[in-house]
Amino acid sequence: MKHLYVIGNGFDLHHDIPSGYQSFRDWLEEVDDWDTLTTIDDIFGDCNSNWWKHFEENLGSANTLEIALEEARENYPDFGSDDFRDADWYDAEIAVEQKFEEAYEKIRTAFAHWVATLSFGNEEKKIRIKRPGSSFVNFNYSLTLEKLYHISESQILHIHGRGDGKDKLVLGHGLSLKEIEDMMDENDKPDYEDDEGDDYVTQRAKGAAIDGVYKQRKKVDEIIKKNESWFEGLKDVTHIHFYGHSFADVDLPYFRKIFRSVDKKRVNVEANAYSEEDKEAISRFMSSEGITNYRIISLNDVLISRHWYWRLVEWLRGQWRFMVNDYPINGNRYGKEGRAYGKD
Repeated sequence: MKHLYVIGNGFDLHHDIPSGYQSFRDWLEEVDDWDTLTTIDDIFGDCNSNWWKHFEENLGSANTLEIALEEARENYPDFGSDDFRDADWYDAEIAVEQKFEEAYEKIRTAFAHWVATLSFGNEEKKIRIKRPGSSFVNFNYSLTLEKLYHISESQILHIHGRGDGKDKLVLGHGLSLKEIEDMMDENDKPDYEDDEGDDYVTQRAKGAAIDGVYKQRKKVDEIIKKNESWFEGLKDVTHIHFYGHSFADVDLPYFRKIFRSVDKKRVNVEANAYSEEDKEAISRFMSSEGITNYRIISLNDVLISRHWYWRLVEWLRGQWRFMVNDYPINGNRYGKEGRAYGKD
């Protein structure tokens, strides 16, 4: 049997690691990084707790229209000026490009610094994992598997990078170009336009805003292609454990690739869920992949600490057998009065 563990953020949260996106926001306040917080509000609007809960997905929700129109107004060419040059047509477009590049880079830098501060988890929340011969694909940036479970780095694929500074972290939304364009169109009311409609400068600024957000898309196809040899090595996997995943759309291409790499007819699957919504998402995905041999669990069901009592009982039994069989007393394997140890 060969086991594959697919690790998501819920795995770290289960181990009391404050790795939720709201914790990232709280950390920004704690370290007085108001510059990053202000930048986020400028790009995405007034971000409430629900927005932060889905922080990575919402990296695609920038106020593209508002920013494009603002930069078009502030950088509109002065055609009557003696200093006017043809290049002035593109000042607004360049300003939009720079604004998005600088904003997203600032967010990514702060995010990487926060990830580096995360703890390695609560020892008492460890779960049963079969380590020898198993493979692990970790969607988290943390080193929980290495530090808390002492699993060899050679067994682990950090598919989005490690948070210890060795890798550039993969962070991004899952929106397509059309979805970003549609979001702008939904907000593009007629009163935003002048009587002649969008001119060349405004159109270029809008295009730059859409492109600036699209560049922040998580390039899942490229990541899968880059790790093709790793996926090919999954052909002998017989058990797959999805721990800590909500089965969000952005991660489903990875999961589909995993199932294309194994024998669906003989693989056993388990996934943990924290809510009814999670259970429904898991069931939908398994159904779409034709997987029927799966079960939904809670990570609390597989806690190592839940089984300490029985492990202790087995150990004591082993000690008892060892003492009785190998250390006879008074010429036999019984006590002075001829009774076996532990017997009345």
